[in-house]
Amino acid sequence: MTKKFYEKTPTERLNELSLTAKLRQDFTVDQNLVNAAIVENYISDFREPEGVLRRLQLDGHFYTVPMAIEEPSVIAAANNGARMLNFNGGIFTEKIQPAALTLGQLLFEDVNVAALHKFIDQFAAEIQRVADLAKPSIVKRGGGLVKVQLRELSLKQVSVDFLIDTKEAMGANIVNTILAAEKEFFQPFIQHCLGAILSNDGRNNLTKVFGRVPFAVLGGEAVANKIVALSRFSKVDSYRAVTENKGIFNGVGAVVLATGNDWRAVEAAGHAYASQQGTYQSLSHWSIDANQQQLVGELVLPLPIGSIGGAITALPQAQRNLALLEKPSVQTLREIIAGVGLAQNLAALKAIAGEGIQTGHMRMQYRALALQVGAQPHEVLPLARRLSTQKTVDTQLASQILKEIRRHES
Repeated sequence: MTKKFYEKTPTERLNELSLTAKLRQDFTVDQNLVNAAIVENYISDFREPEGVLRRLQLDGHFYTVPMAIEEPSVIAAANNGARMLNFNGGIFTEKIQPAALTLGQLLFEDVNVAALHKFIDQFAAEIQRVADLAKPSIVKRGGGLVKVQLRELSLKQVSVDFLIDTKEAMGANIVNTILAAEKEFFQPFIQHCLGAILSNDGRNNLTKVFGRVPFAVLGGEAVANKIVALSRFSKVDSYRAVTENKGIFNGVGAVVLATGNDWRAVEAAGHAYASQQGTYQSLSHWSIDANQQQLVGELVLPLPIGSIGGAITALPQAQRNLALLEKPSVQTLREIIAGVGLAQNLAALKAIAGEGIQTGHMRMQYRALALQVGAQPHEVLPLARRLSTQKTVDTQLASQILKEIRRHES
């Protein structure tokens, strides 16, 4: 019987594609049997460079933080931001919620709202029992369904929200399993039920971090005031806010990816939270403490992540990186990730307020250009240094300087 494409081995799939022998071999070299079992129609791995933020100080403890990202300047900026924050004790955390909860929804349209309200009130104990029986393992770990609430979204649309404590797991499978069972229990309203699905909103999953930087570390009070002005700008101009948040997620996403978590869910939740006031705003806030001569920054982020389960447990790379982080609890991991976001944001704002973002960015970008024109690993840094001294740079100039370096070496 002929196998379908998804049933074939990675090698069989590659053979079916129109590839040159060299391209087929290149894909084969980067295959991994563990990863082949994770995604559909697997053919090969796509690798991201991974570096570390060497000394992130969080509540007095130093962490070495793995970051997986292709953008040249991000890890350098995160280290710079953390260095500045470390002058005044590093980054600190503030608890703003009793527990991180994940939200699932039963979605109804054209339903009798009064009857649905009555059903939820009358059968509260049974609704709890259905959830507990659907996922007894999470109940044994102290989690499970915490609260059920009904929200009227319009004259026709209603969401019944299930707030669930998924403990150390991100919890998508836990929530969706409970919702499937609850959907069956809500049988009297089944004709009006559009579906049952996890929400990636994340506002029941908030983490707050803050830190202080002495004016002297920044280069003076004028730079601090400029950073605060830029922060104010990002509260009233979505063009500025979206770029500032992208910078925050440069750091956040790199750690989320390195730990096997879902960076798409984290970014979607973050951007939704940035719009909660009705306009899109920066997720961070910077102000001046004139008495202490310090810049003060804080960042609040929804972080729907886990430290166990799914790809986090399945991927050896993620397990290595969590070991590098000293195997943190999920709450500590959230705080580390938010801390990296704050450090990243500080470095970006400092660059804009000082020499400009492009100067530092291009110093790192020249490394990529060096590789682009054929530099060998030992030639990359010397070529990048030479390029950084030039007023204008392009591939032709990079190639010319590379030839000069090679002539000098020979």
